[in-house]
Amino acid sequence: MSEETNILPEELIRLHPADIADRLERLPLEEAGALLRALPADLAGRALSEMAPETAGDLMEGFDSSLLASLFENVSAHVVADLAALVEGAKLRSLLDALPGELREHVTGLLAYASDTAGGIMSGSFIAIRADRTIEEAQQRIRQRGRDSQPDVSYLYVTDGARRLVGVLPLRDLVFARRDQRVGDVMSRTVRALRVDADREEIAREFEHYHFLALPVLDLQSRLVGIVKASDALHVAQAEATEDMQLMVGLSGEERVFTPWRRSLGQRLPWLYVNLATAFAAAAVVGLFEGAIQRWTALALFLPVIAGQGGNAGMQTLTIVVRDMALGEMTMKDGRRVLLKELLLALINGLAIGLTVGMIGWFWKGSVELGLVAGAAMVLNTLAAAFSGVAIPLTLKAVRLDPALASSILLTTVTDVAGFFFFLGLAVLAMHSMGL
Repeated sequence: MSEETNILPEELIRLHPADIADRLERLPLEEAGALLRALPADLAGRALSEMAPETAGDLMEGFDSSLLASLFENVSAHVVADLAALVEGAKLRSLLDALPGELREHVTGLLAYASDTAGGIMSGSFIAIRADRTIEEAQQRIRQRGRDSQPDVSYLYVTDGARRLVGVLPLRDLVFARRDQRVGDVMSRTVRALRVDADREEIAREFEHYHFLALPVLDLQSRLVGIVKASDALHVAQAEATEDMQLMVGLSGEERVFTPWRRSLGQRLPWLYVNLATAFAAAAVVGLFEGAIQRWTALALFLPVIAGQGGNAGMQTLTIVVRDMALGEMTMKDGRRVLLKELLLALINGLAIGLTVGMIGWFWKGSVELGLVAGAAMVLNTLAAAFSGVAIPLTLKAVRLDPALASSILLTTVTDVAGFFFFLGLAVLAMHSMGL
């Protein structure tokens, strides 16, 4: 019996909420739910917020609304909104009704935004102040808010009478300013901000480029409605990287090691069927040249070499392109320049690998013709792989799909089909010249 199956609530109470979440995610849902109920409400709520969304959602389905409301009472509104978004219909309405009034208003407002946008991620834990206030008044406001809540004080956000953001005052500048100075005289008017509809890629890109501790979030009327903290942005970046990595191989982007097997099956099996269909497409190409393979059996030895090397070369290009598109380092306008560079690399790599494969074919099977066919096919397939590694994510982006969406499956299909066609097609031409 593993240690995870014999956990007492008293052991969990001494742990950080993130560590509690790690322990509970390894348990069957029934046991995890029982342990969560045995913890103090505020600790249980924070532990629930640290869990993978799928696990948290499954656990919440087994709790009644009044219990959930008690767990969320001391959890920040944006975290409660993330958790509330995991339940639907009557369960969600019942949960919102059970929340305390002010928390319910904040959560309802946050639920109006998609969970993967700045509006869905933002926190209302910030301090705003008017530009005509003094530094002393700003310091008093921090002390007052600090007694009532735990706002983020990395920056003070300066607004006008309509709550429009006009500047930002870093805490360091506030500390060193004279108490009688006006906030508007000390603040920075150069402000980076996110719109409520900014997606996760844009959020991660802003924090990665500018290294802020927090960024303000503005609604469509440029009014300050919240902030995204660096810690939340880090979580966003990790989630985006995980999603891209999983989407590239046909996973949902949300699956974890401890995801229930039935859900994992439902997410994986459809894409495996897609992959099966593409594998048969490659097999069909080989079938077109079945007679040639029977007459020149050595061809069969090089089929996996041609396809495998093309797939590897294409994945190198695809990984770089998807990564740079996700970080905003590459846009659609850069497509032509990137394509030309990757084709040049593919030509050089293809010639180098093709020469090696050709020499192996010559010395191994004693056939110059086989070596020439294998080498030429390798060059052509490497070029096709590079073209596909750039074209596939750009095409997906052009039709408003995630560039990572099953892109590796599509790439493998291209390199298999093209590699087999080039190799066997050239082999047929060589056989005609050899009189076979």
